[in-house]
Formats: sequence, C-alpha cells, structure tokens
Amino acid sequence: MRSIRKRLVVGIGAAVAIGFALASVLVYVLARASLYEQLDRGLREEARAVAGLVEQEGDGLDHELAADTAPSDPFALWDEAGRRVAGRGELRPVVLVADGVMSIDDVTLSDGERARQVTFRFVPRNDEDTAAVRHHAVLAIARPTAALEATLARLAVIVAIVGGAATLLCLAMVLVIVRFALAPVRRVASAIAERSESNLAPLDASDAPEELGVVVRRLDELLRRLDLAFARERELTADVAHELRTPLAGLRATIEVALDRERTPERYRATLAECLAICASTERVVEALLVLARLDAGSVRVRPERVRLDELVRERWARFAARAAERGVVVELDVMASEVTSDLDQLRVVIDNLLDNAVSYCDPGGGIAIVVAGDRLQVTNTAAAVVEPAKLFERFWRGDAARTAGIHAGLGLSLCKKLVELLGGRISATHARGELAIVVVLSETSNVVIDRSQSAT
Repeated sequence: MRSIRKRLVVGIGAAVAIGFALASVLVYVLARASLYEQLDRGLREEARAVAGLVEQEGDGLDHELAADTAPSDPFALWDEAGRRVAGRGELRPVVLVADGVMSIDDVTLSDGERARQVTFRFVPRNDEDTAAVRHHAVLAIARPTAALEATLARLAVIVAIVGGAATLLCLAMVLVIVRFALAPVRRVASAIAERSESNLAPLDASDAPEELGVVVRRLDELLRRLDLAFARERELTADVAHELRTPLAGLRATIEVALDRERTPERYRATLAECLAICASTERVVEALLVLARLDAGSVRVRPERVRLDELVRERWARFAARAAERGVVVELDVMASEVTSDLDQLRVVIDNLLDNAVSYCDPGGGIAIVVAGDRLQVTNTAAAVVEPAKLFERFWRGDAARTAGIHAGLGLSLCKKLVELLGGRISATHARGELAIVVVLSETSNVVIDRSQSAT
C-alpha cells in the first residue's frame, strides 16, 4: 500500500474499529455484571425475608410460608437433619461453611432452565423457649435467568449496531479529515508539476504544515541548484560555441586566402602549418572539455601510486623551458626531494597546465618560481595585469586573452582544480605585489609552509 491517504484511512479506521469493539465489549461486560449484581441482591433480600418467616418449635420447624407469603420463585426449606420442610420445585442445597453465609451459584432447574440460586444457612427464631437447643435450617431460592439473558442479548445487538454505525461514521469523518489534511500535499504536487527548465521559481510554503515545510524547503534548495546547473549549462554552451567559432573562422580564412590565387609550395606549406596549429589548439579545447565532462560525471578513477614529485616537476618543465627562454623569462627552481601517493597521469596533467599557464601569462622578461616542498607545489609568475584569483578557476575565464595569442581557452586552471580535488587535495591562487602564485596541496592534512625567501636559484 503506497498511498499515504490509504495508509492513514486504513490505519485510523482499524484503530477506531478496534477502539469501538473494545468499548462495546466493556459496556456489555459492565452491563451484564450490573444486572447480575441486581439479581443477586434481590435474591439475598428475598432469602432474608423468607428466613424471617421460619420459627423453631421444639426440635422441629414451623413456618408461615403460605401461598400468599411463599416466594414466587422455586424454593426449598430443609431442617438440620436434611428433611425438606417446605418448597416449590426441585432444588438441591450446596455445601455451606458457616451460619449466615449466603452462597449464590448458577444452577439448572429440573425443567432444564438455567437459574441463579441463593443458599442460606441460618438459625430460626425461637420465641417460646429461649433455653432450648438451637437448631439450624437451610433455605434455597432460585430465580430463572432467561429474561435477564434475553435482555443482555438485546443489549449486545444494540451495542453492536451502535458501535458499527459509529465506526462507519468515524470512517467517513476520517476520509474527510485525511483529504483536508493532505490538501497541502496536493498543492505542492501541483506546484512542482508546473515547474520546468524555464520556470524553477521557489515553491510557496506559506500555508504548508510544519512536517511538509521541511520537504518544501529541501525542494526549494534542489530547484535553486537545478537553476544554477541549467544556467551553467547555457553559459557553457555559449562559451563552447564562441571558443570553437574563433578557430574555425581562422581556419576558414586561412584556407580561403591560400586558395585565392596560385602560391609557391613554400607558401602552401606555411599555410598548412598555420592550419595545423589552429587544429591543435582546437583539439586541446575539445580534449579539455571532454576531461571536464568526465570529471563532472564522476567517471574518472584515481589509481594511486608512489610518485617522485620533484622528478616529475623537472621532467615536465623541460617541455616548457624553450618557450620560456624565447620570452626572456627567468626561471627559479627550488625542488626538494619529495615522494607522494597520487595518480601519476592526473598529476602530470595538473603540472603541465600550471607550467603552461605560468609561461603563457608571465610578463615578457619576467620571472617564474617553481617550488616543491613535501606534498606542496607552488608556481609563481610575474603578472602586472590585474588578476582576479576568485575567477581564475572558472571555465573560459582569461585575465588577458590578447597576451596569449589565442592559444588558451581558459580551461587549464579549471581542469587543474577538478583534478586536484579528485586527488584529495586543494588548489588556491593569490595575486600580490605583481605576482600570481598558485599553490597545490596534495594532502588536506598537510602543514608544510613554503617560504620563497629561502629559495635557491
């Protein structure tokens, strides 16, 4: 049963039915006990009244149980020897333990009718000879219970009918109450159904009950995250289209110029080399986007191994040394022996992007400092241009696109951030005194501090 409404109705209905059933049984039991108590009280009073009509004469008993004074119910009077002195109907006495004690029992009369019988052992009065030996007598009076049982049967039927009707009425009320109580849920469901990619406005929880308000607030948080995700998707689509349009337009223009008229083989080779460079730049953008997409989808797996961080940094820097020399950049390497546990392939991508970014954005004739200490890597380059550290790791953001000659799409540092987080580390950037410093910490618990004032050239 997956419906909350059905669960509530069935649960409350079952509880109400059980409650009325228990109440009905309790009413019947109490009514039966009360009626039998009245019957027994009447039998006791009648037994005492009849006992008052019995008198001792010598060794025998005398009584005044004439037709008009005898009980209308079956009764019997026995003397001390057990001889029946008077009575109506066939009754048998029960064993009594003491004088003045009345015993009330359920009996069956000679005609098979069930009855309640009171048995009373007493000492008859003796008005003539107070010095005579006192003898005992036993009196039994029975009263049929057929009428009482019929009354109880009618009471049981009435209680059952009233209880059943009350249960049905309560169930009807429960249906109405549950429907009214679940109205806010239906309103929230309708509001959710109205939401779409273009309409992710928060839900109205002003009239929602406290229990539903928590769900609505969590849904609002989800809607806000979805709105941000859709906004990022739209922005990413626009950025990708813009980034790919530029190299494609350059490639087309270069080919059109080459086909405009006959040129020398050397000119064609130069044009092809230029087209190849544009294709390589576009390929790097596409590859970076694919890696970012896999990172966002969580499909990139880390294969940790022991890595010599200092040797890896020296190896990767060899690929950028010539370009740095062309730009007249002075490089400081302070690489201490260091071994970390990380994914070699992913760490290689991070280092390549950091070094490429430093060489590309360093001021001509400026300096680059690369420091390795423990599990930390810091890459610093002079950057006179205004840099916003908070935006460095955003996709397609570039501080000065003109200075990179169109070879960067603004994806390198964003890719670094994703990969470092995947490796269990953190990355940060600061810009002060004309220098941009990017620090990678491969362990969140690291407390190594890099001090460039003691770095070796």
